[in-house]
This record gives sequence, structure tokens and C-alpha cells, in this order.
Amino acid sequence: MRKVLLLICIISPVLLWAQGSQVNTQSQKSVGMSGAGSALYIDETSIFYNPGALAKMSSNAVSLGTSGIMYRSAFQEVGSDITHETAFKISPPVSLFAAFGPKDSWWKAGIGIYNPFGGNVDWGTEWPGRYSLTHLSMRAFYIQPTLSFRVTENFSIGGGFVYNIGMVDLAKALPYSFPDGSEGHVNLKGTGSGMGYNLGVHYHLEDEISISLNYRSKVNTKLEGGDATFSVPSALSSSIPAENKFDAELPLPSTFTLGLALPLNEKVNIAADASIINYTIYKELGFKFKENGELLDNVSDKKYQNAFSLRGGVDIQTNEKLALRAGAGFVYSPVQKQYVYPETPDNNRYMGSIGFTYSFNPNWDLNAAYVMQYVLPRTAQNVVTKLNGRYATYIHAPGISLTYKW
Repeated sequence: MRKVLLLICIISPVLLWAQGSQVNTQSQKSVGMSGAGSALYIDETSIFYNPGALAKMSSNAVSLGTSGIMYRSAFQEVGSDITHETAFKISPPVSLFAAFGPKDSWWKAGIGIYNPFGGNVDWGTEWPGRYSLTHLSMRAFYIQPTLSFRVTENFSIGGGFVYNIGMVDLAKALPYSFPDGSEGHVNLKGTGSGMGYNLGVHYHLEDEISISLNYRSKVNTKLEGGDATFSVPSALSSSIPAENKFDAELPLPSTFTLGLALPLNEKVNIAADASIINYTIYKELGFKFKENGELLDNVSDKKYQNAFSLRGGVDIQTNEKLALRAGAGFVYSPVQKQYVYPETPDNNRYMGSIGFTYSFNPNWDLNAAYVMQYVLPRTAQNVVTKLNGRYATYIHAPGISLTYKW
């Protein structure tokens, strides 16, 4: 029975790279419209949002950006009046995009390095869910070389190969006490890799409606030879090695996005993006340990559903140097109530944003944005860990980027 309890603690929520950890801050212009703009903004960040639009760039460009994602969550166990909060942490996803080719040519090439998934959460060691999680830090780096071609004046296509490098560092308490009263714990740390692709088409009707279609494939990240460090009482040391290795496969979902952009006049544009995210690939999570594998290897159910999002906003060019933006959005969660875990206690969410671009001169642009996400509170009991309580979560993400054009 003790080994079964230990197994449940190890496998239940580990290494979750879905469920609210999707990061959509690759373009601060898009962030200013709550993630919309794949059909509107034709620049170097199209490498991520729609490679098909890249060939319509009139210049070459390099941009570097980052955001400070501040994730705060609170938990109150059913039957308790004590609220436990996560520690203040900032996750800084980065993005580097470069687009180049002959000016006003029928083709454009580029490369993007960005973080589409990640997170950083620290619940501490005193809260009721410490056997599910104490802290988690994770980051997925996508490297994407891209080619884009203008087939006609209005229609262009493009695509890129994606190589992912994913890193994770997770810890949790174990329900076994040492003679001094302290509890056991386990830390899992490793790096994995996977491959995928990003395809897009872009079509515009002269200066009227623009349409964007983008498909980002799933990336099945394989983590091999991760480090598992256990601290357990001596009675378990013969069956649970202090130092171990583990393998796992982590499916990152595909996304299909339809984008529309419509100019209201010469200075005002509106845009909307609708996305379907194929989280159904995340049915279960399994781990294989190198030593005593038969005792530790197992699979836990996740049973995610498909998710969708709808985002929209307005872009106002106030003068030659300054553009202002605002947006709002809604994301439908893929996480069923009975499978809520504390690393990202997800639910349906609403968001609102503001942003701007300031052009110092024809070569240099400064982009900045802020988006706030409100995750609807959720009371849930997990079918695996039996943790039962109410989660409330807010996410704040200010960001900035600098672009050089030539």
C-alpha cells in the first residue's frame, strides 16, 4: 500500500505542458489585442502567427521581445477557512524573430526562437496539495526556420520546421515521515526534444478584408534520461533508489487558427482570431524509471478535451509615430473538472489587453503591451489525488519588444 501511495504522488500531475501553460506572447502587437492579429500584422512575428504572410513584408527586420508573466493562484480546501497562495514568480518567455530576403521580392525567409509553452509556480511545502506539487518550472523553446512565397499579389503561403527543446524542474512532498518529523520529497528534472511544423496561408482583398489560416502541428516531446532524486525513509530505500533516471513523452497540442482583419478607415483596423486547440491528444501521462521500473512505472489518465479561443481587438494609428491597441478574448478550457491539478488549475478564462507601437524613425519600433487573464474560480476534487477545494487564478503579463527594419 505504501508503494501504491508513493506511485500516485509521483505520476499524478507531473510535467504537464498543456492546461493553461500555452504562451501567446510572441508579438506585442498581438498581445495588445489579446492575441488577435494574425491576419492584420504582416511582420517578422508572422513566422509564428502565420508563415504565409511573411512573403508580403516590404522590408527585412529583426525583433527581440520578452514578457513578464506573473501567475498568482489561491486554494482553499473544502471544509477549511485557510487560503493558500502561490509565491510571487515571474516567467519571462522570450522571442527572437528575423526575416530577410530581397526587398519587395516574391519570397522571404526567416527564423524564430520562441517559448509557446511554459510556466513557473511555487505552492510551498505547507499547503494541503504538497503531495501533488510544491514547485514547478518548465519552458519549451521552439526553433523555427521558415520560408514564405507570394503566389499572386494577394495570396501567399509559407511554412517552417519546428524543433523543440523542453526543460522541466518539479518537486513535491511524499507522505512518509522521517524520525525528526520531516517529510520525504522527490525532484524530477530533465530536458527533452521533439519536432513539428507550422503552415500558413494569407489572402487579402486589396485594402479590404484580410484572411489568415494557420496550422501549428503537435510536437511530441520525448524526455529521456531525466534525473529523479528521492528522499525517503530508510525502510523504503531498498525499493526506491535515492538517484534514478526516467523517460517520458509529453504531447504538445496542435492549433488551427482562422484570422480576419477589416479596416474601418485609413487609421482604424479591427481584427479577430478563432482557434481550435487539439488537446485530445493528451489522454494520459506515463513514466518509465530506469531502476525498480516495475514498482514505479505507471500511467495516469488526463482525458483532455479540445479547447477553443476567440480573441479580438482594435488598432488605431493616431499619427505617423504612434499606434494604440486594445482587445479582449475568451478561452474555453480543455481540463475536465475531475482532472484539475495544482500546477495550472485551469478553467475557462476571460482576458483584456492594451498596447502601443512607437516608431522612433523608419528603422526602429518599440512595441509594448499588457494583458490580464481572469481564470474563473473552480471547486473540484481530483479523482487521482483526492485533493478537494476551490482554486482562483489571475495572470498578468506586461511585455516589450524592439524591432529594427531595413
